[in-house]
Amino acid sequence: MALIVVTGSPGCGKSTWVRAVAQPGDIRFDGDALTNLLTGKTESRHHHDKAHTRISRAAREAGIAEAVRHASDLDVYVLVSNLNQEEELRWRTLGARFVIIDPGFDIAMQRCRAHRPGYKHRLVDAWYDRRDQWPHDAEIIRDFQAPDPGGEDDDPEVPTTTPAQLHVVIGPPASGKSTFVRENRRLGDITIDWDEIANTFAGLEPANHTHQPHVRAVTKAARQAAIDTALKQAGDHRVWLIHSSPAASTLERYRSLGAEIHVIDPGKDVVMKRVKAQRPPHLLRVAAAWYTQDRRTQSSAPSTTTERGYGHDHQQAREQLMFHHVDGTPCWWCGQPLYRDRTRNWDYDPDSTDPGSGSLHADHGNGKGEQASRLLHERCNKSRGDGSRDDSRPALQPEPEPVPPGETFRWASI
Repeated sequence: MALIVVTGSPGCGKSTWVRAVAQPGDIRFDGDALTNLLTGKTESRHHHDKAHTRISRAAREAGIAEAVRHASDLDVYVLVSNLNQEEELRWRTLGARFVIIDPGFDIAMQRCRAHRPGYKHRLVDAWYDRRDQWPHDAEIIRDFQAPDPGGEDDDPEVPTTTPAQLHVVIGPPASGKSTFVRENRRLGDITIDWDEIANTFAGLEPANHTHQPHVRAVTKAARQAAIDTALKQAGDHRVWLIHSSPAASTLERYRSLGAEIHVIDPGKDVVMKRVKAQRPPHLLRVAAAWYTQDRRTQSSAPSTTTERGYGHDHQQAREQLMFHHVDGTPCWWCGQPLYRDRTRNWDYDPDSTDPGSGSLHADHGNGKGEQASRLLHERCNKSRGDGSRDDSRPALQPEPEPVPPGETFRWASI
């Protein structure tokens, strides 16, 4: 673990590099980002008045002073533009190592002119004029390309009109988007899922979430063609499009087509645990970013879809099933009793961060997305999945054999 000072001219890509290499939980001190946060400005703002700068600097310095005490336990990144020799000496006394982001003068100036106020251009000149004063032992990053998070979030072109019923499913990695679609689609519906298309092309297992560049390129083209064609087809059919984090402009296009937006979000704690257990490491950063960057997307989602991704019809069906439910009725999947009071159900976890732990879920008995027809325990509903294992559900297994005296347990034969 270390204290890393990341320096370079304005527009060189310091923030982009840190976002790409830092792990969830690492501490990052970015002056512009902190000032924008405190003042409510957009992320692209790089000019701040003196009062705002003083407030932000005080908060940043206090945070850094505390963070360096923990640098042995985690990585601390500090972004500094145009590092001078006095500052360099200060950071060295704290044991920092230095990273210089150097895309080259021409690229840095081009970016600065496009995205920074005019006086910042002089800072680019000054930084490159002082090459001989750059930290002599710094790691210099040139030709940096941010890694592709998977390609799924590339915003496709969307037709201006469509006769199809469009359902857009968004949410962080491992939130359950594909499962939600499987549970709600009808026979004949079209599902456009980036990972499923990529794995089909590459001949990989459905659970794979890492794709080579050539596979991503082919998948991107095929996905766009599928969207174009599916949305233009006449007839009473539905199109399910899984798109984790659409840009605000793309989301508005979806809405203009009358799309129903489903936000699948079981909560950050649940998602991060799933990603750690089930996804490649780079998706930890993608999941963490979803909760910091995409709240704007969620907050503008239609009110007919809840954060857990169950549409209005599904909610109505569950309410009807709960109204007619008789406590103690055995669960079709496991055979254990079902209770309205979730704390009485076998899968209730009092230590869980999920506020719905132990609640009863509405299940689609035929597995084809028709109206829910019965209640199951939460965990039983998840275990059932798409219904492919119904003939081996626990309720069909023989009862455990009695435990003879002197033995502690015995498993029943299955």
